[in-house]
Amino acid sequence: MPSHQTMQALRGDLALNIKTIRKAQGVAQERLALDADVDRTVVSKIERCVGNPSLDTLLKLANRLDTTVSALLAPNKG
Repeated sequence: MPSHQTMQALRGDLALNIKTIRKAQGVAQERLALDADVDRTVVSKIERCVGNPSLDTLLKLANRLDTTVSALLAPNKG
């Protein structure tokens, strides 16, 4: 039976995944935004679970972080 995920849970997973990967790479929010060609406020909103990024934005961030969009959206085991 498929599990259902809420929008808030998905935003939380995305926020934690981006922040974890970004910090592991030693990259500041502003640097990530500049390198991915997105506004810094977009990265901040995503990490605070208030943003609703487009697929284009997710792909840009994933490419800059050298990961996949699916990895950014992966559920956290916590």
